[in-house]
Amino acid sequence: MKFVVGSPVRVLVKGVHVGCWSTDERLKYPIKVLDFRMMDNYLRMLLLIHKDDRKPLLERLKQTYRVFILTSATKYSRDKIILSFIKNVNKISIPRMIDQYHGFFLGATYNQGIEKWDFLIPSQHLDYIMEGLKNIMINIEVRTKEYKPVSEVELTEKEKEILETAVKLGYFEFPRKVNLEDLSKTLNVSPSTLLYHIRNIEKKIMLKLVSEEK
Repeated sequence: MKFVVGSPVRVLVKGVHVGCWSTDERLKYPIKVLDFRMMDNYLRMLLLIHKDDRKPLLERLKQTYRVFILTSATKYSRDKIILSFIKNVNKISIPRMIDQYHGFFLGATYNQGIEKWDFLIPSQHLDYIMEGLKNIMINIEVRTKEYKPVSEVELTEKEKEILETAVKLGYFEFPRKVNLEDLSKTLNVSPSTLLYHIRNIEKKIMLKLVSEEK
C-alpha cells in the first residue's frame, strides 16, 4: 500500500522479542504499557500488571538491565498494580524508534511471550521502522494501514472531571500552579493513576488535532 508522504501511518506489530523480559515464562498475566518516555539513553515506563506477576517481573527486570530503578508501585484495582520505573534502553528498541522517528504511541501489551505494539509513524520513516522491527523480533507480523482518527474527542466522565479540575487548578499552565501529587489528592486518586488518565486525555486530544489538520 502506498501512503501520502508525511501522512501518519498506523503500525500494528506482533512478535517475539528474543531475550527480552517479556518472554519470561513466570509471567502468567497480560501486561499493558500505559506510557513511556525516552530520556537520552534511559526509558521511563508505566506498566499495568497483575499483582501475582510483580515479584517475577521485578526480578527479571533487575537481571536484564544494567540500570533499573523502581520509582513507584501503586494499587490500581483489587488485583492490578501500576509500576513506574526507569531503565537503560538498547540502541535498537521499539520505544526508541517511535521517539526517534517522531511517532505517536497508541498502546502495547505483553502476553505469554508475545509483544503487540500499536503506534503512528510519519510515512516517510516507515521503511526504517520495518527494518528495525526485523532486527528486534522473530515470528513477526506487521500490519500497516492509513490512519483514520475518530471524528471527535470522546472523553469518559472520569476523564472530563480530571481535565476540568486540572485546567481550573492550573496544572497545564507554565509554570504549573499545581503539581501532579497535589492534583491527585484533590481528585482522590493515586499520582500514577492520575498520570495514566492525563496521558489518555492528551492522546485523544492530540489525535483529534492531527485529524483536523489533514
